[in-house]
Amino acid sequence: MRAVPHQVRERWTDGIQALPIAAPVTGRRLSFTVEAIEASVPAARHEVAAQLTMWGLPRGSDLVDTALLAVSELVTNSVQHAADTSPTADVAVGMDGEHLMVAVHDRHPRLPQPVDVPHLDGSGGWGLRLVEAMTAQAGGKTSAPPDADGLGKTVTVHLPLPVLRPTAACSPVAPPSAESPPWP
Repeated sequence: MRAVPHQVRERWTDGIQALPIAAPVTGRRLSFTVEAIEASVPAARHEVAAQLTMWGLPRGSDLVDTALLAVSELVTNSVQHAADTSPTADVAVGMDGEHLMVAVHDRHPRLPQPVDVPHLDGSGGWGLRLVEAMTAQAGGKTSAPPDADGLGKTVTVHLPLPVLRPTAACSPVAPPSAESPPWP
């Protein structure tokens, strides 16, 4: 029997936090868990791409490309650096009328640190720096707060949504809500 690289478990929040990942109480949200194996990187990217398309964000746009790069790099970091203590990673994507958020949570206590020089063995080292640079270029921000118990962290990318014009009476992009708290 072949192992399934990931399980998708949608959790729509109604003010109850399903994962230790910050997201708006209102708006759109998808979260799922992946195994900390290499096959989970493209699987997570595929799930997020499909969800963003369902929410009406155009494939190939700078926003979607940046979000998908972030998912790929953050899941890769969990697989490469946290798998020994965190056999799974939680992936979340959320959108309100103003922001798109991508987050990856694992239970490894070491906080990620961008490096100035890639690893000499060719194993990488630029991923987090690239995510931070692309996020900043888009006018967004990244954060990596530790869990309250210090035994894990959530790396989060916040990207501002461009001003979108509704194309129909029932736009797939939720309008801003006065009830939505600001994203951390």
